[in-house]
Formats: sequence, C-alpha cells, structure tokens
Amino acid sequence: MRGRWDWTILLGWILALVVLRSTRMTERDPYWQAKDGIERWSGTPLSRPDSWSWAKPEGLFRPTSPLWNSALGLGHDWLGVAGIALVGAAGMLAYFGIAVAVARQLGARPLPTLAATILVAALALPMVSPRATIVVQALLLVSLALGHALVTRPLPRAWWTFVGVALVSAALGWLGAWLHVSWSVTSLVVAAALPLLALLAGVERWRVGLAAAAGMALAVGSTLGPYGLSVWQLLLDVSSASEGQIVEWLSPFTASLRLRWLWVAVLVLALGAVSAVRLLRHRSGTPGSPERGRWALEVTLVAISLAAALAGVVAIRFLGVATLTLLPVLAAELSRATIRWRSSARTGTTIRTRLTAAYWRPILTGVLVVLAPLVVWQAADPGRPQPEAEIAGSLPRGCRLFTDPDTAGAMLLLRPDVLVWIDMRTEVHGSDAYANTRRRLLDPDAVVLPVGATCALVPSSAPSVTTDGAAGAVWEKVRTTRELSLWVPA
Repeated sequence: MRGRWDWTILLGWILALVVLRSTRMTERDPYWQAKDGIERWSGTPLSRPDSWSWAKPEGLFRPTSPLWNSALGLGHDWLGVAGIALVGAAGMLAYFGIAVAVARQLGARPLPTLAATILVAALALPMVSPRATIVVQALLLVSLALGHALVTRPLPRAWWTFVGVALVSAALGWLGAWLHVSWSVTSLVVAAALPLLALLAGVERWRVGLAAAAGMALAVGSTLGPYGLSVWQLLLDVSSASEGQIVEWLSPFTASLRLRWLWVAVLVLALGAVSAVRLLRHRSGTPGSPERGRWALEVTLVAISLAAALAGVVAIRFLGVATLTLLPVLAAELSRATIRWRSSARTGTTIRTRLTAAYWRPILTGVLVVLAPLVVWQAADPGRPQPEAEIAGSLPRGCRLFTDPDTAGAMLLLRPDVLVWIDMRTEVHGSDAYANTRRRLLDPDAVVLPVGATCALVPSSAPSVTTDGAAGAVWEKVRTTRELSLWVPA
C-alpha cells in the first residue's frame, strides 16, 4: 500500500510540473505552430508560400513538425488557447509516463525517481514545454524500450516475428518523421543503438539480427515522412538560419549565456560520465539474462546521452536531449545508491533515517498539498500568452505589425487579421532578417521600423519610434503595459 502511495506522490508531482509548464508558456513556438495546424485542417497544403508576413519572404513555408502542429491546431479549434495547453500537457505527460515506465524496468523506486525527475526538469526546463521535441524524446524511449523487449521477452524464432517487428518499427519511424524533422537524425541513432543493445545483452544471434532489422525498419520508416529524403535539406536550412540567432542553437560558451547554461553543460556531461563509469565497472548478470538486458539498456541510454551532451557544447538544444534521455538511468542509479547507502555500516543513523521512504513520504505529500492551490491558480485561463493578451485588442484592425519574433508568434493567434513582420520560423525568414530585427529593436536612440509598418509593439522602455528613411514621420504611443508599448502613425 505504501509503495502504491509513493507512486501516487510521483504522479502528483509530475502532474503539477506539467500543469505549470503547459498553462504558462514561456516558449512562443506553440502559437505559430497551432496557426499552421489550423490552416492545415482547413485544407491548406503542407508546403506553401508564406501568408503571415507582410515582408513577403521568398521560398516555401515547410512546417518542421506537421503532425504536432495539426494536434495543436485541433486543440485550438476545440478550446482556443486552452486547447494548445491541453495538447502540450498530453505531450509532456507522454514523455514522463514513458520515462517512468522505462525507469521501473531498470529497477527504479518511486521517490528516487521523483528526485531524478526534479533534477532533469530543472536542467532541461526549456524542452519541458508544449513542443514536438518532448514527444520525440518520448518516441526515442519507446523505441529503446522496444529494443529491450526484443532481447528480454520470450519471442518465437519465426519469420513472422521479424515481419511484425519490422512493421511496428517502420510505423514508429513514420510517426516520428511526421512529429518533427529532427527524428530523421534520431532514427539513425536509434537504428544503430538497437543492435548494440542486443550485443551488449549477450543474446542469441537471431535476436541481434531481430534488433538490427528493427533498427533498419525504423530508419526506413523515417524516410516515409512528409518530406522524404529532402528532409535533410530542410534540417540544414533550419540549423543554418538559426545559428547565431536562436538561443537553443548557440553554444553554452557564448558570453551572454555562460551564467545560465555553462554549468548545465558541465553537470550533464558529469552525470553521463559518472553513470558510464559505474555501468562499465559493474556489469550485471550473465549474457542473455534479464539483468544483463537491463544493464545493456542503461548503457545504451547513457551512450546516447553522452553523445548529445557533447553536441550540446556546440548547440544548447542538445543539452536538453541529453538530460531527458538520461532520466531513467538517473532514477535507477539513485534508487540503487539509496539502498546501498542505507545498508552500509558506515552510514550514520540520522542519514540512514533520511534515506527511507517513510521519512520523505509525509514531507513530499505535505509540500504537494501546499502547492496544489498555486497549481490550480496557474491553471486558470490556461495557455493565454502574456503580456501579448493585454494589448492585442488595441491593435488597429488589419495593421502591418512590427515586433519581436516571440511576440509576433502569439499575435498570429490573438489577432489573425494582423500581418507580422517576422516570427519564429527561422527557415522562412533567414538569419539576416533576425539580425536585422534585433538591430532595430535594440537601437538605443529609437526603434527603427521597416518601411510599410503601420503598427508596432516594442518594449515599453523604448524611448521613441521612427521609420527607415523617413525622418519626418511621426509615431505616437497609444497604449503601454508593463512590458509592451503600442505605437501607431500620428
């Protein structure tokens, strides 16, 4: 009964985290993604010319997460911005649910799993959001859990086993390709990881072949997505346009980001390295045994996490991937360490008491009860973008808006009659447009608007607004909130 209550405590904390992250979105991507999904449900083609920007960027708009965008759009059609929050919450719950299930397979206990979950959420907070990337992480863990099942579960050695596994794997690959274009890279990593997992587990050759077939089918299935093999060009377009402009594509060594991200990079690398050393020094079970299968799954997860953490030295987004991949391993390792420390003769009575579930159970339950009203309060009016919602109604109807890309993303939903200058779709607008927008907004004398703008939302601290090549143009401030000011021609 107590063990069941401990899992309930873990569920309660995860629900609280998901509610807080889905109802008050700091990321603005879900808003423009929902806008794409709304248009898709109305019959708009997948790849199409841009229709949201009055700057008229060249080329086609190709959504990077078409299936996720459609889900967000459907949620908006049903419940407005609250529907976006609900779909986002479902995606985050899918990840945490699968991560906890994998952790339990590895022998994790509930309260150590909670401690690992809190640590991971703190390190990878920007990725714990209503974006497709969190669902891709869930799919990564599902794929590896499938590989673990292939080497540990009783399976008939028959041709139809291979066919069935290949079809399931191909379906996972296809689903991932529609969820997010990054799955094209992730699927190749998983395709290599599955036979590696089987080899590390020391199972029979036919099971290694089965795992290899699953990996190949998964990789092939990922090419059946909306863009086929041309997805690689789209990935290059996104990364090149985002480099140097979007925080998640910058290095944690970037001067302005070191205080926030360098310690995260060091800690994630250290956690992965310590986990790897421990696993390599303590190989569990005999070849082919369930214990060896669990050990092989942990090694595979750590290997993927370390590779992503090394990539995170170049681009911050991969630090989130590394951390989220490591969650089941951290939960399992912390669970084993707690038991080991508690049974050690060198552990004092006081510390031994604090390593028991009986000590933490009432504390964690009490904190959760205290936090519950805050969670409920935060859940009121879920998904509503602030501070944009305060000022959106004041924009002139049909105006051509100049503002920062994040604010523009929210305005696409709040004011569908308004065209924006630039939003967060880096591959559509290009890196030069982002650099140009940043220069305009950060001008210390006045925000310089591009020719053609008929309204502007700028930081409330901006002293004045002017227009390119039009020194005589006069703009007036018509409304100011705590963070934004609305300017229109006088």
